[in-house]
Order: sequence, then structure tokens, then C-alpha cells
Amino acid sequence: MTTPKLLYTLEQPHGLGELYFQWQKGESGLLLATTGTDATVAIHDRTGQLIERMKLQGVCGGMEWDNDGDYLAIITPSINSVLLWECHANKRVTVETGLREPPSSIAWAYGEPLLAVGTQKGNLALYNHHTTKRIPIIGKHTKKITCSAWNKDSILVLASEDKTLSINNSDGDTLRIISLRDTPNDLQFSEMKTDERVAGENTISLVVGKRTLYLYNLLNPENPIELAFQQRYGSIVSYKWYGDGYILIGFSAGYIISISTHIKEVGEELFQVKNHKENLTDIAVCNSLAASCGDGQLKLISLWNKGEVTGAARPGGGAARAAWSADGRLVAAAGRHVAVYVTALPPLHAAHAARALALCSLSQATLYQCVPLAPDADPINSAEPVALATYSFPTEPSVIALGASHVCCVSGAHAWFYPLAAAGAGRAALRRQYAAPVQTIRLAGDYAAALFQGKAMLHLIEQSDPSEPEREAMIFPEPHMQDANIVDILLTGDFFIFVTDQGHIEYFGVEEWRSATRYKHTCGVTGVYCDISGARACVADERRRAHVYCPAGGELVAVPPAPHPAPLRGVIWDICLSDRNVFIIFSEETIDTYYYAANSIDGSHVDYVATTTILTGQIPLIMFSGDVYCYATGGIVQKVSLESHHTAGLAEADAEKRAANQRLHVDKLARLRRFADAALYCEALADDAATRLLAERAAADLNLDFAIRMYTRLSDVAMVWALEDASHIEDLSILCGTVCACCGRGEAAARWLEGAGGGAGGGGGAAAAALELHAARGDWPRAAALAATACPRRAPDLMRLHAHHLELTADYHEALANYEKSLIPDNTDDPKVMEHNSRCEAGIARTSIRCGDVARGVTMAMKNAHQTMLLKDCAQLLEEEKQYSHAAALYDHAGNTEKAASLYIKLKSWLKVEALLPKINSPGIHIQYAKAKEAEGRYSDALKSYLKAQDYESAIRLNLEKLDDIDEAVTLVQESKSVQGAKMVANYFQNSDDPSSAIKFLVMSLCYDEAFQLARKNGKLHLYGEILIQTSHARSEDFKSLALHFEGEKNYLLAGKFYFHAAEYSKALSHLLKTGSGSEELENEAIGIAIDAAAASDDERLTRRLIEFLLGETDGTPREPRHLFRLYMAKRQFTEAAKTAAIIAGAECAAARYREARDVLRDVTRGARARPAPAHVRRALAALHSYILVRTHVKRGRHDLAARLLLRIAADVSFFPTQQHQVSILTSTVIECGRAGLKHEAHHWAKVLMQPEYRSQIDPKYSKKIESVVRHAPRGGPGAEPGYGAGAAGAGPGAGAGCPVCDAALPAAELHCTRCEAHLPFCIATGLHIVKDDLTACPECDFPAIYSEFTELLQEDGKCPMCGENVDYRRLVKIDDVSPYLDISTTE
Repeated sequence: MTTPKLLYTLEQPHGLGELYFQWQKGESGLLLATTGTDATVAIHDRTGQLIERMKLQGVCGGMEWDNDGDYLAIITPSINSVLLWECHANKRVTVETGLREPPSSIAWAYGEPLLAVGTQKGNLALYNHHTTKRIPIIGKHTKKITCSAWNKDSILVLASEDKTLSINNSDGDTLRIISLRDTPNDLQFSEMKTDERVAGENTISLVVGKRTLYLYNLLNPENPIELAFQQRYGSIVSYKWYGDGYILIGFSAGYIISISTHIKEVGEELFQVKNHKENLTDIAVCNSLAASCGDGQLKLISLWNKGEVTGAARPGGGAARAAWSADGRLVAAAGRHVAVYVTALPPLHAAHAARALALCSLSQATLYQCVPLAPDADPINSAEPVALATYSFPTEPSVIALGASHVCCVSGAHAWFYPLAAAGAGRAALRRQYAAPVQTIRLAGDYAAALFQGKAMLHLIEQSDPSEPEREAMIFPEPHMQDANIVDILLTGDFFIFVTDQGHIEYFGVEEWRSATRYKHTCGVTGVYCDISGARACVADERRRAHVYCPAGGELVAVPPAPHPAPLRGVIWDICLSDRNVFIIFSEETIDTYYYAANSIDGSHVDYVATTTILTGQIPLIMFSGDVYCYATGGIVQKVSLESHHTAGLAEADAEKRAANQRLHVDKLARLRRFADAALYCEALADDAATRLLAERAAADLNLDFAIRMYTRLSDVAMVWALEDASHIEDLSILCGTVCACCGRGEAAARWLEGAGGGAGGGGGAAAAALELHAARGDWPRAAALAATACPRRAPDLMRLHAHHLELTADYHEALANYEKSLIPDNTDDPKVMEHNSRCEAGIARTSIRCGDVARGVTMAMKNAHQTMLLKDCAQLLEEEKQYSHAAALYDHAGNTEKAASLYIKLKSWLKVEALLPKINSPGIHIQYAKAKEAEGRYSDALKSYLKAQDYESAIRLNLEKLDDIDEAVTLVQESKSVQGAKMVANYFQNSDDPSSAIKFLVMSLCYDEAFQLARKNGKLHLYGEILIQTSHARSEDFKSLALHFEGEKNYLLAGKFYFHAAEYSKALSHLLKTGSGSEELENEAIGIAIDAAAASDDERLTRRLIEFLLGETDGTPREPRHLFRLYMAKRQFTEAAKTAAIIAGAECAAARYREARDVLRDVTRGARARPAPAHVRRALAALHSYILVRTHVKRGRHDLAARLLLRIAADVSFFPTQQHQVSILTSTVIECGRAGLKHEAHHWAKVLMQPEYRSQIDPKYSKKIESVVRHAPRGGPGAEPGYGAGAAGAGPGAGAGCPVCDAALPAAELHCTRCEAHLPFCIATGLHIVKDDLTACPECDFPAIYSEFTELLQEDGKCPMCGENVDYRRLVKIDDVSPYLDISTTE
């Protein structure tokens, strides 16, 4: 909500008491008449200045302007005359009514100064001011006439206190009398909405008794309408008609309602508002606005927005009455004072470059900076226009103008020129008078141009240098334009431009002071709109067409109409340099965006881009890079973003809508030639179609660099090469023709090239290009004519190309004739002539065969035998003509042995076929040959060819049916996995009464049902099931059938086994646990399958059930722990598996089965890759594996390694449960340390063996040797030996590789680093800790090893010492990253 601008206030113009006023009617509408208790009537002009004050003989009883605003009629209740004031002559006339009583109401008729005067006694007087004729009429009503009104058909209606309404004609004759139920007032004429519209004011409306609204339709006099309203509204204060048959009613309680008078909705409230809390005193309506008075306030409301308050003001003296001026721009409110507000300004505006000038008050204008000039301006703050200065004018202007240095105000024939701020600070305005009222004025630089009465005047605004002679003003049009009237003008820094009603468009050079260019249009021009430089102009003609005029080229380009064309109101060109070819055409409601393409393959043309809707009252002034700055109601400048440029919807959440919006935006950007921006959206869309369309548009606009980039993105190599070649062409016509040809627009290309000199006698380059184009398009007559005149040397080539075209279109005789004519008999040694003739002879060879002259064709082909493609083409033609012998020979010469062999097979030339077979790899030829040999009964040869062609099914069939070689057939089936072959072998075995083999091959041939029936018939279902398990194509229903069969036979093991393979794990477990204890082997097998079922099911209930069975909770018989271990491993429950493994290993060790104990620990360690096994498991594995490796190292003679491992084992000898095993290990330690030269270690462990608990169990054959070691203690300290320290293994500082974790020095046999506290993994080949720079792993069990040691071991033994699998040492790979094995071995 805004506050209307106060124009002026008349403070108590008539003293104390109530004030009344009336605006002058008619087009001028400049005067305001006021009256009050001082018995005077004052006339004020538009600025509030008093023009006339008339003294009356009493208080004014009423006043009324005639409809043209020429006369003001005034009556007083004390005299019986009427005072008329003529505004143009400022003359008062007293008119006698011819009646004795004073008048009570007055009303002017439409169309003529006919005044109706009603009196206080009900009489009527009619007065015509032109003829001064008076007609007094007595007895029209019996009481005072309170109000009167005329309609446009000169019908006079009178309302009286006698509660009647009289309808009269212009002579005062009564047409009808209507009785009312109460006193009428506020009489008005308007048009009621009916189904059938009848022009004219046909409805009388009035207020009856201040409570109801009475509507009387002259066309339907028998059905008047009286509308009553809610009591809470109060009494009717005032009402006004508006729009298309709507009525706005104001009530005393402050309510305002709007109703419709359409017969179907009469009385229906459109909206209801209460804008005043206490009371409402008056309303007034003008167009779409209404004014209401009440509570001392004036409020403005919107009639089309449900009564929304758009403005409010509180006049100093209150507001009791309101009225609009005739033009609707001013509203007056009267209380104790009269306050006049500006609600609408005349749409006066001007623009120059980035600035706009708009009228902000009746005599003031504001200058706006629309586009920021500073390059570093804040884009947020500069988003809207900024007001720079306000100019006050001496009068209300009719025209304003803006230039680079001046602001101009025009009123009538007078103009005032104001210097722009800063440049002209302190300087007075320059005034100039023209010969007639100015219609348009333009400013640019130091010049001004004014248009008046069909003529234009160009002159200097002020002399910039007094020393230079003053340039005289010049009047246009010049004498040569007889009877032409200038209709529009423009002025730029370089040109004065004007257009006439006879179609003249003239550019006048301001600096040269002479005409620069002229153009004569076919019809009259109505307007011209140029860009800031004048280089481009848009002209509108009297046929409502728009054209773009380029003075440099001197041509007009038609502007295509928009999809929904509207009357042209103006044109604005974009002032942004990069968008200088973009312009808009605007109307009352829309803006249409266009692009002017000066150079393109379509010639100069204009493209429509998009349409933008604008608000009512917005007038575009400036356009900059897609933003339009519009004059808006109230004298402000607003920015509007064009639909052609804005990016709404590009960030839509819905991907499909977002992509559609982006495609539309790409299309608009392409039309605006913003190709770089469009390319970014195409890249985001990843849409090849949009990218190709963009590339085509760029090429059409001759933006070849960008088009090449787009085609490169599309990988369109042909277009890239073609456009790169075209980019070097300088002649515009040839360039356009070449690009048209690249874009597939042949006819346009021909026009461009022929226009550039490609016709007869034309230039060589264009002629050659045109000739190639005609040939490519198949326009041979035009090509021949052009070649004969412009390029005679190209005639043979053209004829050869024509012959080739005829050959392709199957016109072989004509093609042959043209090939023969195109041969060049001269200069046959020239390489180019030789190549040309060779091509012609190739054509002759092909067409001769087509025409039936086979011998000539073959001879000509063999003459050019070096042309392999020619030989193949001729051979193919001969094959089509069934000349197989010639065709095969040519194929053979061309190197196509397969085709040659195929034809020789048809000819049954077996010798030639056999000669070619070694060169052939194609299965098809071998199959053909095999079939031929099979038909001749040479089955061995046929079998060889079938096998070469890899047609195993035929080979199997041949072995079974012809050669009776079942073993070879079975071998082929097993190697080829042929389903059909397996079926044939199965049938053979069935016929041979070998059901087992038949079942096997039926399963291989996927005939499961037949295999099942055969197995059941022969009691081979167990075999059938085993075969199913081995195949990868078995179905679960097949296993289920087997399970049901064995379930019926109470064979729980097999039933559970096949339920497991059918993925019915619960049933499988139930049957497997019923297997019983009949056989330990069967029970172990059943438990193994049950473990697999529990692991595969991922069902904890089945797992718990199986664990209960294994622990003996089900039948009281616990099973071996290894089953539980296997279950935990299968379920990947490695913690529980490790605990179970420790128990199993302990039991195995107690039974001296160390290798089995090691295998259990190995399995749990290998299975727990993601989560390392516990430390005690890893230590036990290291001890057991070291124990097993000792024997290997002793056999290999590696006593040093054996001694190191035995020292590690001896240090933890208590791990081995029996004392006998401990004595054996310690004995071996003493012996191996002695062999390895570790005397101190041997002496230490010999003394341990001599302890009482071990001595008695020493093997007698080693006792003396051990005693000798004890007696002969070694000399020197441990460091003098090559060993690794006395006592525990590795306790000394002996040599060894560094720690693989922290690189600290560490003995080779030590598995624990004292520096980083890491438990190191051991090498499976030596038992030492791993070495970071010499690391590998077993490809079977993935345990780490020292690469060099493991390689040596595998070369000797060939088996992994950890998993026992055969491993080729060449499979070993050095590993650079040691961390995976450290993680496995060191982490708890």
C-alpha cells in the first residue's frame, strides 16, 4: 500500500462549513470548481491557482459542467435563474428559466448544450445555450425535483420527492411515469448486462429511501429490479457504475460492496470490504480504481483485485467527498480543505544509452541510471535502476527527451533544455520556440531534432565554441520529397534519421551535414527505431509490418510475426555490445524477442526467439543483455527479465522436467547465438541430439570454430574436416555455399555458388565448387553445361562420375557408353590420365558383364588384375550370372580363396578344392566340403573337415552312424560339451543297453526327465543323483524328486543329501541326523553334509540343532570334535573354531599325530583371514610346523636350519604332552646343534637331558654321546661361535634379517620383535621369520615364505610343506607389500 502524492491543498477556500467541488469534464479537464458557505464559486487550474471567483446571490444549491467542459451551470435556492460561466471566454451569463420558483436540480444533455432545470415545485425548464431557446414545462411532478439525468440517446429522467420517476424526451414530453415506494435520489444512467447486448445506456439506477437500489431497464419496463442489502451495512451513501455492468456501492457503516447487473447474477456480491471503521461518506470510481472517504481518510482500492486497498491518505482537513478528474490522473478530497492528489501521471518518458528519464510528477522528471557504468559495480545493488537526479519544469510537459548531455521538456511549441547534472551545474535552462506544437523531440550530443506538423527541424542546442561559426538549423524533408510528411525521427551521435508517409528512409550525416543514405520503401512508413549507433534500424510500415533496415547494405529484411501477434507499439535494440543484434518488439501486453542475423547461409534474416508478458502500463525503454527497463505507472523505472533469457526451471527437482526446461533454454540460447552458454547446458544434458542441433545452427550462422568444437564432441569426423576446410574460404558466397552443402542443403548451396560466379563464364574457384556440388546431387545436365562453359578439363571426370552414377542406378548400357566416352586417348603416359583410364576400364569391365559380354568383362578385369576390388566385384557379378567357373577364377586371383573354394565345390572340382583347403579357415567351406564328401561316402575325409569346421555334432553323428566309433564320439562330447551330441550318444547307449552311460549323457544333453525315468527304471537313481551334482545346469526340482524317492525308501542319508542340493536345508538336516550309527563312515558323511546344509541355510536354529547333535545332547553320544570344528569353519565363526581347533590339536599331539594337529591349526588360521587367529593358536602352529620341518631340513642336509628350529622347540618343549616326546626332541636338539657347530647350545641342552627326569628315558645309542657333550664343555663365550646364543633359541645377537615391521635387527629364527612387540609370521619353507625384501606366498594355501628358500625347496620336492599340494616354483610371485601377512599374523 502506498500514499498518493499530494499535488496541492486549498485550505478553507470558502471559509468554515462544508465544501463542494466538481472537476471539469471533457478532454481538457484542467479546472476544478469549488463552492461553500461563503456564497461564491471558485475556479482553480490544475496546479491549484485561482482563475476566477464568482459571487452568488445565495449559497450555491448545485453546479454542473457540460460534457465538453465548456460551460459551468450554477444554481442557488434563493433565485429562479441559472448562472452560466463560459470557461474559454471567462464570461458569465444569467439564464432565466421562465419559472417563478427557484431551481432544485440541473443536468446537461450529451452532444449539445441543452440544460434541464428542475424546480422546487416539480416544474421543468429546458434551455439550449446555442439557440437560447427556453421551454418551461409546468406540472411535471407535484413536489420538488431532487435529481435528474440524461442518457446518450437524449432521454431525460427526473426523480421527485413525490416518489415518482418520470422518463421524458428532449422536448420535455413525458414518456412514462414510474411510482416508487420511497423518496428517490442519486439518479444515474448506465447499461445493464443482458444475454443479448444492446448498445446504449438502457438502465436507470437510483437509490430509494437510502436503503435499496432500484434498477429500471428501458427495454424491459415491466420488470424493474429493487435490491435490498443487509442491515449491518447501514444506509446507501453513494454508488457508481463501472466496468461491464458492475456497480460499486458505499454504505454508511463503512462497507463497500461490488455487485453484477447481469440478469443471471443480478445482485450477487463480487466482493465486500470494510475499509472504514466508523463511517463512509462518499465513493468515486475511475477505470480500475475507486476512492472512498470516511473516518477522515481517503483510500484508493483496486476494483479488479477484490477491493484491495492500494493507497491511503489523511488530508489535513479530513475527507468527506471525493472525485476524479476527467483524465483519471488526479483525485480530489474535500473536508474542511480541498486536497488534490496525483494518482496517475501521463506516460512521458525518454531513454538514451543506459539512462532513462520518467515523469514523476506533473512538472517533475527523474533521471535513472539503469545499467551500472563501473565494471566493478556490485551486481546486487545495481540490480534495479538508481535515481540520479530530479528535474523541475516550469510547466506540465507534453513531451520530454533525454540526450547524452541534456534533458528537454516540451509544452506546446516551447522547449526547455537542461544540462545534465555536474556538467551543467549552475547553468540556466535554454528555451526555444518552434513553429508549431512539437510532437516528438530527440537529443544526441550537441544536437536536437524536433518533429511538428509533418516536418522536422535539426539544430544545435547550444553553441559549444563561440569562435566557430554557428551552424544554421535545417528543416526536413528536403524539396525532392514532394508532399511527403515526416512521421518519425531519430537522432544518434552520427546520424539524423527520419521516415515519411511515402516510404522514404533517410540518414543525414550530422558531422558532414549532408545526406548519407536514402531508401524508398514500397509503402508508407509509420515508425523508425534504431540501435544506439544507428547501424541497424527497425521500421514499421502502414501495412503493420516490421522490417530491419541496414543502411550499409541498403536492404530491408522482413521481421516474422510472433505466434500471437499484437499491434506494434515500439522497438528496442539491446545496448550490450555482444547482443547488439538482439531487439524486442513490444505491444500493450507482450514483448517479442528477435535476433537479426546479418550473415548466414540463409542470407540476412530475423529469427523469432520468445514472448514475454508484461504488466499493464509497463513501457520498455532500455534493453541490456536480456534485461528490459520499463517505464511503469507512477513515473518509476522497473527491470523485467525477458523470457528469452531467463533461466527459471533449470534447477527443477524433477529430473524429467529439468531436462525439458534445459532443452528449451538451449533452443533459446541458440536462437540468440549464445552458443557457448548453450554448449554448457548440452554438456550437462549429455544429449547428442541437442548438441548436433546446436552445431548445425552455429554452422548456419557461419560460426565455424564453434561448430567444429561441437562436431568434435560428437566425434563427427567428416563434418569436422569439412568445416575446417571451409573455414579458410574468404569469399562470403562461396563460404555460404560450402556450408550449405555440408549441412545437406544442396539447392541453397547451388544458388550461393552460382551467384558467386559458378555459372557460365564465372570464376574458377566457385565454378569448380558448383560443378562438384551438381555432380554430388546428381544434377548431371547442369553439371555438364557448367563443365562445358567453365571447366572443360573436368568434362571427362564428370562423364566418368555420371557413368558410375548410372551404373549404381542399374542403367548399365548407358553407363557402359559413358565409360567408353570418358576414356582419354591423349597423354596416356600421364599418371593422372592413367589412373582415370584405369577407373574407366574398371567400369567397362563391370558394365560389360552386366550387359552380357562376359568375355570382354573378364578380359578387361584381368587386364587390371592389380585392382583386387575390381576382381572381387567382377567375380561377384559373374556369380550372380551363374558363371561360376569365371567367378571362381577371379576370386582366386583376388585372394578370396573361400569364395573360390565354395564355387569349386558347386562345380565339384575336387582337385581345385583340395588345393585351396589348406589356405581356408572358414568353417562354412569346410562344412560344405564335408557334406559333399559324406554324400560321396568318403566318411573319414568328411570327419576331418567337420572337425576343422568345429561342427562337433556332425562329427559325433558320423562316428555313431557311419564309423561306429563310440569311443571317439564320447571323447568329442566330453571335449565339446555339445548338448545335441550328448543326446545322440545317450540314444546310442540306450540302444546298446548301457543305462549308466545313457544316464550320464542324457544329463549332459539337459534331458533330466528322461534321465530320471531311465535311472528309476534301472535302479540307478543314486548314480543319476551323483551325475546331477557334478553338472552346473541341474535344477532344484530334479534333486527334490530324488530326495522324495529316497525318503520313501527310508534312505535318510541320500534323502538328506539331495534335499541339501535342492536347497531345502531344514528337511535335509532332519533326514541326515536320522542316518544313525550303523556305519561310522556313513554317519561321518551324513554329518559332513549336515554341516554344509547348516552353513548354507544361514539359519541359526538349524545350527543350534546340529551343535546339540554333535555334543550328544540329542542322543547322549557326543561326536568327534573335528565335526564341530568343521561346522564353525563353515559358519565362519573363527573364534569358536580356534577354541575347538586347540582342543583337537591337543588330542592329536597326545596321540603323537603332529601333522594332523598342524593341519587343524592351519585350516583355522587360513580361514580367519579377516580376523586373525588367537596368539596361542599361531604359536602352536609355528611349533608344530617347525617340528615337521626339522626332518625335511635334516634330509636336505640343512643342519643349521634344523638346529634353529629345534632350539625354538626345545625352549617350549612342554608344549609336547609326553615326556618321551620331550626327551626325543631334546636329544635331536643336542645332536643337530653339534652338527651345526652350536657347541654351547648343545652343551646346555645336554645338561638338561642329564637331569633325573629325562636321563632314564634317553635312547641308549645316544646316551654316551650326550654324556661326552656334557663332560667336554666348550671353551670361550657363546659369541665366539656362529650360533645364535646359549639357552633359548635366538637369545643371542646372532645374524638375521631385520624385523619386517620396524626394520630392527632381529635373529632369523626369532618370531617376536622386542622393539615393536610384533608377533612375526614364519616362513613355511624354513620356519624362520619372513623377510620383507624376499617375500612370496604359496599359491594354494597363501601362507608366506622366503622367496629364495621356497623356490629352492619346490625345485627339490615340488610340494608345499604347509598344505602338501603340488606347486610349480614358476607360479611363485614376489610380493612387495608385506602388510596383509603382518595383519594376519600379529593382530590379536
